[in-house]
Amino acid sequence: MHGRRYSDGLHQAIEAKEAAEGVRVEEETRTYATVTFQNYFRMYQKLAGMTGTAVTEAEEFHKIYKLEVVVIPTNKPTLRKDLIDKIYKNEAAKFNQVVQEVEDMHKEGRPILIGTVSVEKSEVLSNIMTRKGIKHEVLNAKLHEKEAAIVAPGGQSRRGHCCY
Repeated sequence: MHGRRYSDGLHQAIEAKEAAEGVRVEEETRTYATVTFQNYFRMYQKLAGMTGTAVTEAEEFHKIYKLEVVVIPTNKPTLRKDLIDKIYKNEAAKFNQVVQEVEDMHKEGRPILIGTVSVEKSEVLSNIMTRKGIKHEVLNAKLHEKEAAIVAPGGQSRRGHCCY
């Protein structure tokens, strides 16, 4: 993002860290004016846009911009199945169920991607799967190049292999 700089000395701190690589520490820029997104968009006579999440913010769009949100139905029926929530007594019970589902999907040769709320939880789940002998890969933004190679063939069947 050429021409953009962090404020409050953060950019200079990054430049100082990279000084050994020939990066020059430059003077901090000054902000003379700011505008909120809401006020910036009000400067235009006509506003329009499209998003899949506007309906949940319809009240805000009306209050701030005096805009109506219109829901446009899908062209084709939705293939997604919305299932009921599953609630577990504790984390161990939840992770045991996840591991069971992974084993079932492995038997079918189905790829699976599991999302966790933190790096720590991904590592806990990985340890459980390792103890059970389940082949898997952990994608938690620690090893970028390795993770890029893992996700490159995404969605392809890798019988007996899990990735999350």
